Amino acid sequence: MSVTSNEFVEVIKGLFADASSINAEVRFRELDEWSSMQALILIAAVDEHFGVTLPEKEFRKANTVEDLFLLTISLKKNA
Repeated sequence: MSVTSNEFVEVIKGLFADASSINAEVRFRELDEWSSMQALILIAAVDEHFGVTLPEKEFRKANTVEDLFLLTISLKKNA
């Protein structure tokens, strides 16, 4: 199953109470709701919805939702 950017953004939006400002270009770590717990929830959601475990090193390099999407599809292709 291929994942689209829109599908990915929708999953990420579902993790935040104020999802109105979330899009592919948003810097997720700058969101008011961002915390270490939110990071774990996001990593778990990517694993659950897309079957991809985000490695910590690569996750830390990601700045935007688009970065996470590109990392996810890259990992899916290499799986």
